[in-house]
Amino acid sequence: MASKKKEAEQKNRSTESSPKKKSPLIKILVLVVGLGVLGGAGFFAYTKFFAKGDAPEVAHAKPALMKPVVKDMETFLVNLADPGGERYLKVTMQLSLNNEAVSREIDTRIGELRDTILMLLSSKEYDDISSLSGKLALKRTLINNLNRILQQGTVQDIYFTEFLVQ
Repeated sequence: MASKKKEAEQKNRSTESSPKKKSPLIKILVLVVGLGVLGGAGFFAYTKFFAKGDAPEVAHAKPALMKPVVKDMETFLVNLADPGGERYLKVTMQLSLNNEAVSREIDTRIGELRDTILMLLSSKEYDDISSLSGKLALKRTLINNLNRILQQGTVQDIYFTEFLVQ
């Protein structure tokens, strides 16, 4: 009997003393998460404390030094393409240009540019330009059409200073 008790105790000890094996997947997962946290912290510390701040400031400083070239356009008054032709559009705008040479080119080719703008505006219906998205689409179309004509530079943006539909 004593030998049976000893055997039973040895079995109990062997099962209690041998810990359950942890899955290697958990170890790998903990390692990957730890490395990710350390990498993120290292990147943050590098960008905040060790990276030189000169390069981004220089890149942003050049556009700030360049004076924007804005060209005023005369007022445009056109009939809209609505059925009955009872509505008209009155638009005054400014063109934001990428250089001074474009401004001089606009002065010399104003007739051609005004014709392009008038044809485009008169082809629109009230529903095309009554919403914000319609006005933004009109801006994009005007910019594209003007940039096809201009050779010395480009129109960057158009600012509507007056937009009246009646």
